[in-house]
Amino acid sequence: MRIQLYDRGSPAGKKMFIDIEIIAKRLQIDFDPEYIQDMHRVYSMGLQGKTILLINNEVALIDKYPPLKELEAIISDYIK
Repeated sequence: MRIQLYDRGSPAGKKMFIDIEIIAKRLQIDFDPEYIQDMHRVYSMGLQGKTILLINNEVALIDKYPPLKELEAIISDYIK
């Protein structure tokens, strides 16, 4: 499973990445999540937003910062 968070360094994005790391350890996800501040890739995909979460190269969230439990449920859906 590949988890990538594209964010320009916003406080909300940084907190979300910490939550993602906690969830990845809890769910024993093989690959470490990536925090990427270079937004060019997602912009070239036609996506616009300040914070974009990709899971397995699919858009999971754009400019939404769910609480930890909700974020874990979203990530868990991609495991199944």
